[in-house]
Amino acid sequence: MHADQASDLARIHKEAIGGAARLEALHALRATGRVVTAGRELAFEMIAARPNRVRITMQAEGRTLVQGFDGAAAPWRLEPEKSAAVEMTEAEAHDFRADAEFDDPLINAMERGYTLDFAGETEWQKTRALKILVTHRDAAPSVLLLDPDTYSIVARRTTQRMMSGREVTIETRYSDFRPVAGVIFPNRIEVFAEGRLLRETVLTNVEAIAEPPPEVFAKPVTRAADGGK
Repeated sequence: MHADQASDLARIHKEAIGGAARLEALHALRATGRVVTAGRELAFEMIAARPNRVRITMQAEGRTLVQGFDGAAAPWRLEPEKSAAVEMTEAEAHDFRADAEFDDPLINAMERGYTLDFAGETEWQKTRALKILVTHRDAAPSVLLLDPDTYSIVARRTTQRMMSGREVTIETRYSDFRPVAGVIFPNRIEVFAEGRLLRETVLTNVEAIAEPPPEVFAKPVTRAADGGK
Protein backbone atom coordinates (compact mmCIF):
# COMPACT_ATOMS: atom_id res chain seq x y z
CA MET A 1 0.00 0.00 0.00
CA HIS A 2 2.83 2.40 0.87
CA ALA A 3 4.47 1.72 -2.50
CA ASP A 4 1.17 2.48 -4.26
CA GLN A 5 0.81 5.74 -2.32
CA ALA A 6 4.36 6.70 -3.20
CA SER A 7 3.74 5.94 -6.89
CA ASP A 8 0.63 8.12 -6.83
CA LEU A 9 2.56 10.99 -5.23
CA ALA A 10 5.34 10.61 -7.80
CA ARG A 11 2.80 10.77 -10.62
CA ILE A 12 1.20 13.91 -9.16
CA HIS A 13 4.63 15.46 -8.62
CA LYS A 14 5.57 14.83 -12.25
CA GLU A 15 2.44 16.58 -13.48
CA ALA A 16 2.79 19.42 -10.97
CA ILE A 17 6.31 20.38 -12.08
CA GLY A 18 5.47 20.42 -15.78
CA GLY A 19 4.14 17.10 -17.05
CA ALA A 20 5.62 14.32 -19.15
CA ALA A 21 5.64 16.18 -22.47
CA ARG A 22 7.53 19.22 -21.16
CA LEU A 23 9.99 17.07 -19.24
CA GLU A 24 10.76 14.93 -22.28
CA ALA A 25 11.21 18.03 -24.45
CA LEU A 26 13.79 19.50 -22.08
CA HIS A 27 17.10 17.89 -23.07
CA ALA A 28 19.71 20.20 -21.55
CA LEU A 29 20.19 23.23 -19.29
CA ARG A 30 22.75 25.93 -18.66
CA ALA A 31 22.71 27.51 -15.19
CA THR A 32 24.85 30.23 -13.65
CA GLY A 33 24.99 31.39 -10.06
CA ARG A 34 27.03 31.38 -6.89
CA VAL A 35 27.92 29.00 -4.08
CA VAL A 36 28.65 30.26 -0.57
CA THR A 37 30.51 27.84 1.71
CA ALA A 38 32.87 28.29 4.65
CA GLY A 39 32.71 32.05 4.23
CA ARG A 40 33.83 31.91 0.59
CA GLU A 41 31.77 32.77 -2.47
CA LEU A 42 32.36 31.00 -5.78
CA ALA A 43 30.79 31.80 -9.14
CA PHE A 44 29.82 28.83 -11.26
CA GLU A 45 28.39 27.73 -14.57
CA MET A 46 26.74 24.34 -14.96
CA ILE A 47 25.80 22.57 -18.18
CA ALA A 48 23.60 19.50 -17.66
CA ALA A 49 22.02 17.08 -20.12
CA ARG A 50 19.92 13.96 -19.93
CA PRO A 51 20.20 11.48 -18.46
CA ASN A 52 23.15 12.20 -16.18
CA ARG A 53 25.79 14.28 -17.95
CA VAL A 54 27.15 17.42 -16.32
CA ARG A 55 30.00 19.91 -16.47
CA ILE A 56 30.59 22.49 -13.73
CA THR A 57 33.03 25.39 -13.92
CA MET A 58 33.72 27.21 -10.64
CA GLN A 59 35.73 30.40 -10.22
CA ALA A 60 37.05 32.19 -7.14
CA GLU A 61 39.93 34.58 -6.59
CA GLY A 62 41.04 34.26 -10.20
CA ARG A 63 41.29 30.46 -10.06
CA THR A 64 39.15 28.00 -12.03
CA LEU A 65 38.07 24.45 -11.18
CA VAL A 66 36.25 22.31 -13.75
CA GLN A 67 34.42 19.06 -12.98
CA GLY A 68 32.53 16.79 -15.33
CA PHE A 69 30.86 13.45 -16.03
CA ASP A 70 29.89 12.08 -19.43
CA GLY A 71 27.50 9.47 -18.04
CA ALA A 72 29.88 6.55 -18.73
CA ALA A 73 33.55 7.11 -17.87
CA ALA A 74 34.73 8.09 -14.40
CA PRO A 75 33.89 11.64 -13.24
CA TRP A 76 36.86 13.98 -13.54
CA ARG A 77 38.19 17.31 -12.34
CA LEU A 78 40.65 19.85 -13.73
CA GLU A 79 42.22 21.83 -10.89
CA PRO A 80 43.84 25.28 -11.04
CA GLU A 81 47.45 25.24 -12.16
CA LYS A 82 47.12 21.63 -13.35
CA SER A 83 47.86 20.81 -16.99
CA ALA A 84 45.60 17.76 -17.25
CA ALA A 85 42.34 16.52 -15.77
CA VAL A 86 42.33 13.58 -13.34
CA GLU A 87 39.69 11.08 -12.31
CA MET A 88 37.92 11.71 -9.02
CA THR A 89 38.44 9.38 -6.09
CA GLU A 90 35.83 6.65 -5.74
CA ALA A 91 34.14 8.44 -2.84
CA GLU A 92 33.99 11.74 -4.78
CA ALA A 93 32.85 9.98 -7.95
CA HIS A 94 30.03 8.17 -6.14
CA ASP A 95 28.47 11.42 -4.91
CA PHE A 96 29.13 13.25 -8.18
CA ARG A 97 27.36 10.56 -10.22
CA ALA A 98 24.33 10.73 -7.93
CA ASP A 99 24.16 14.53 -8.19
CA ALA A 100 24.55 14.38 -12.00
CA GLU A 101 21.06 12.88 -12.47
CA PHE A 102 19.10 15.32 -14.64
CA ASP A 103 15.72 14.40 -13.14
CA ASP A 104 14.80 14.03 -9.49
CA PRO A 105 14.17 10.48 -8.13
CA LEU A 106 10.37 10.74 -8.48
CA ILE A 107 10.52 11.12 -12.26
CA ASN A 108 10.17 7.70 -13.96
CA ALA A 109 11.45 6.14 -10.74
CA MET A 110 10.91 2.48 -11.59
CA GLU A 111 12.59 2.73 -14.99
CA ARG A 112 15.63 4.36 -13.38
CA GLY A 113 15.99 1.75 -10.64
CA TYR A 114 14.50 3.69 -7.72
CA THR A 115 12.19 2.15 -5.12
CA LEU A 116 9.68 4.49 -3.49
CA ASP A 117 7.78 3.98 -0.23
CA PHE A 118 5.36 6.40 1.41
CA ALA A 119 6.55 7.11 4.97
CA GLY A 120 3.67 9.23 6.28
CA GLU A 121 3.60 12.90 7.21
CA THR A 122 5.84 15.10 9.29
CA GLU A 123 6.03 18.69 10.49
CA TRP A 124 8.65 20.66 8.60
CA GLN A 125 9.34 24.41 8.70
CA LYS A 126 6.16 24.87 10.78
CA THR A 127 4.02 23.23 8.13
CA ARG A 128 3.03 19.76 6.94
CA ALA A 129 5.14 17.67 4.57
CA LEU A 130 4.73 14.24 2.96
CA LYS A 131 7.62 11.77 3.31
CA ILE A 132 8.81 9.37 0.62
CA LEU A 133 11.62 6.91 1.32
CA VAL A 134 13.86 6.52 -1.74
CA THR A 135 16.27 3.64 -2.22
CA HIS A 136 18.56 2.76 -5.12
CA ARG A 137 21.28 0.16 -5.51
CA ASP A 138 23.87 2.84 -6.38
CA ALA A 139 22.95 5.48 -3.80
CA ALA A 140 22.42 5.80 -0.07
CA PRO A 141 18.77 5.77 1.08
CA SER A 142 17.15 9.18 1.41
CA VAL A 143 13.86 10.70 2.49
CA LEU A 144 12.17 13.26 0.25
CA LEU A 145 9.79 15.82 1.74
CA LEU A 146 6.95 17.00 -0.52
CA ASP A 147 4.84 20.11 -0.09
CA PRO A 148 1.26 18.76 0.06
CA ASP A 149 -0.07 21.82 -1.80
CA THR A 150 2.40 22.14 -4.69
CA TYR A 151 3.85 18.60 -4.65
CA SER A 152 7.32 20.08 -5.12
CA ILE A 153 10.25 18.44 -3.34
CA VAL A 154 11.16 20.91 -0.60
CA ALA A 155 13.85 18.86 1.18
CA ARG A 156 15.93 15.69 1.03
CA ARG A 157 17.39 13.96 4.09
CA THR A 158 20.32 11.56 4.04
CA THR A 159 22.70 10.13 6.63
CA GLN A 160 26.43 10.65 6.23
CA ARG A 161 29.16 8.93 8.22
CA MET A 162 31.91 11.32 9.33
CA MET A 163 35.60 10.39 9.55
CA SER A 164 35.12 10.02 13.31
CA GLY A 165 32.56 7.29 12.64
CA ARG A 166 29.65 9.40 13.85
CA GLU A 167 26.57 9.52 11.62
CA VAL A 168 25.18 12.96 10.76
CA THR A 169 21.84 13.85 9.22
CA ILE A 170 22.25 15.99 6.10
CA GLU A 171 19.20 17.97 4.98
CA THR A 172 19.14 19.66 1.58
CA ARG A 173 16.42 22.30 1.25
CA TYR A 174 14.96 23.53 -2.05
CA SER A 175 13.15 26.84 -2.56
CA ASP A 176 12.54 29.74 -4.96
CA PHE A 177 10.87 27.53 -7.58
CA ARG A 178 10.70 28.93 -11.13
CA PRO A 179 9.81 27.51 -14.57
CA VAL A 180 12.35 26.72 -17.29
CA ALA A 181 10.72 25.76 -20.59
CA GLY A 182 7.60 24.96 -18.60
CA VAL A 183 9.36 22.74 -16.02
CA ILE A 184 9.63 23.91 -12.41
CA PHE A 185 13.10 23.95 -10.80
CA PRO A 186 14.38 25.24 -7.43
CA ASN A 187 16.70 28.24 -7.70
CA ARG A 188 17.97 28.14 -4.12
CA ILE A 189 19.54 25.03 -2.55
CA GLU A 190 20.76 24.99 1.04
CA VAL A 191 22.62 22.10 2.68
CA PHE A 192 22.45 21.68 6.47
CA ALA A 193 24.20 19.25 8.82
CA GLU A 194 22.19 18.79 11.99
CA GLY A 195 20.72 22.26 11.55
CA ARG A 196 24.01 24.02 10.69
CA LEU A 197 24.21 25.62 7.24
CA LEU A 198 27.11 24.14 5.26
CA ARG A 199 26.52 25.43 1.77
CA GLU A 200 24.10 27.66 -0.13
CA THR A 201 23.69 27.61 -3.91
CA VAL A 202 21.78 30.40 -5.64
CA LEU A 203 20.97 30.19 -9.34
CA THR A 204 20.87 33.61 -11.01
CA ASN A 205 20.00 32.34 -14.49
CA VAL A 206 18.74 29.02 -15.84
CA GLU A 207 17.94 28.42 -19.50
CA ALA A 208 17.08 25.52 -21.76
CA ILE A 209 19.70 24.85 -24.44
CA ALA A 210 20.22 22.48 -27.33
CA GLU A 211 21.88 19.22 -26.35
CA PRO A 212 25.66 19.85 -26.21
CA PRO A 213 28.13 17.67 -28.12
CA PRO A 214 29.65 14.75 -26.13
CA GLU A 215 33.08 16.39 -25.82
CA VAL A 216 31.60 19.04 -23.50
CA PHE A 217 31.31 16.40 -20.77
CA ALA A 218 34.33 14.20 -21.63
CA LYS A 219 37.57 14.45 -19.65
CA PRO A 220 39.93 16.87 -21.42
CA VAL A 221 43.44 15.60 -22.07
CA THR A 222 45.16 18.92 -21.35
CA ARG A 223 44.17 22.35 -20.15
CA ALA A 224 44.86 23.71 -23.62
CA ALA A 225 42.37 21.22 -25.04
CA ASP A 226 39.88 22.48 -22.47
CA GLY A 227 40.01 25.98 -23.89
CA GLY A 228 41.82 27.37 -20.87
CA LYS A 229 38.99 26.60 -18.46
